[in-house]
Amino acid sequence: MIFTLNADQRHTVKKSDLTNLRADGKIPAIIYGPSMPGLSISINKAEFTQLFKKSFTEVCFWEIACEGKKYHTLLKEKQIHPVTRNFLHLDFLMVDADDLIEFDVPIRFIGEAVGTKEGGMLDAQQHTVKITCKAANIPEDLKLDVTNLKVGDSLHVSDLPKGNWQYKDHNDVTLVVVHPKKSEAVKDAAPTTETEK
Repeated sequence: MIFTLNADQRHTVKKSDLTNLRADGKIPAIIYGPSMPGLSISINKAEFTQLFKKSFTEVCFWEIACEGKKYHTLLKEKQIHPVTRNFLHLDFLMVDADDLIEFDVPIRFIGEAVGTKEGGMLDAQQHTVKITCKAANIPEDLKLDVTNLKVGDSLHVSDLPKGNWQYKDHNDVTLVVVHPKKSEAVKDAAPTTETEK
């Protein structure tokens, strides 16, 4: 998926400049890459937030237009205020098709596990996985079929689809497991001692 954003070049110097920028509904950001110096920009907070909410289920590219130029990027880092949860700063990495990059890709679990019909509980222990590949080969998501999982079964990184990328996590890392249903509380089985006469 590709999102398009308009940006303005940013010339902030002092901390108060950034405060004023955010008060005006803008988010300070930077575009950087191996073939260019960092470009300081600001983007519209409402526009970015609306698009960002759509970006959780697959890998997204951000096409940023600034000063008559377009930059094909990935959102690499984001700083979020711990209380207000507002975006404080964004880092966009400019990528070319042949650039080798490391990225987190969402895992999309499909199907209904057999074990859940038996009373088990499906527990997704990891929702993304880190891969290394060329920018042109980044999958939008990684599908993992859980249909045949019975109670006690699990799937690992080794079960993910193969492609023109390498997984950074070890093959044995568990991604999803079906736990048995919660058993009833076991009554206290501690032996009682008879009172000596």
